[in-house]
Amino acid sequence: MGSRWVIGDIHGCIATFQAMLEKEIGLQPDDTLFLLGDLIDRGPDSKAVIDYALRLQEQAYDVRSIKGNHEFMLLDAIRSERQYILWMRNAGMTTLRDFGIDVERYPGPEGVRRIPARYLDFFQQMPYYIESEGFFLVHAGLNPECLHPLDDTDTMIWTRKEAYHSDFLKGRKLIHGHTPLHREEILRQLSDRDTQIYNLDGGCLYCDFPGLGNLVAMNLDSGESRMVRNLE
Repeated sequence: MGSRWVIGDIHGCIATFQAMLEKEIGLQPDDTLFLLGDLIDRGPDSKAVIDYALRLQEQAYDVRSIKGNHEFMLLDAIRSERQYILWMRNAGMTTLRDFGIDVERYPGPEGVRRIPARYLDFFQQMPYYIESEGFFLVHAGLNPECLHPLDDTDTMIWTRKEAYHSDFLKGRKLIHGHTPLHREEILRQLSDRDTQIYNLDGGCLYCDFPGLGNLVAMNLDSGESRMVRNLE
């Protein structure tokens, strides 16, 4: 029986992602790897991040990715010009570039449709949440005011609220990303075994901001953590 590892928002940072798995975690075939969404956009090579995750799956590694708001925006951009513009305002052009899409020849939603089907299927099949013994994993968080929080997928990918008070978790810990958090605050959360909510978004891309610029991983079984400074 291997370990269960969770990694926060990657945002196209392929070199940092590889260093985390190969040098820090030393991912093994019997481990389970959970990715908290936002694998794409903003960083240097979103396609390479997805290729790496797919290659691990093809090699029989248990890699499970949750849908983040950036994957959601990509899929929504296929459906309308309005949603395409929203994605472009949130760095969608970087991902189209990584896939080699000629946006002048294929403008708007048509350009998004040019992404190969295996990648679109990968994004489409991402769940909004994953339950693992003792833990509930989601990209952004849950709606504590909703009687059935799993019905509120907008909150799962968009909320910025860190607090969650509800009987829904039933003793499980909530792990999410989405909102970049200072290194010291992440370490404080991870060191407190009584903490109910862990935010693993170390703002990997934001190296110019003090305390950010880290990719964060957590071992669900041991509670240990790993941080890799942005290597892009």
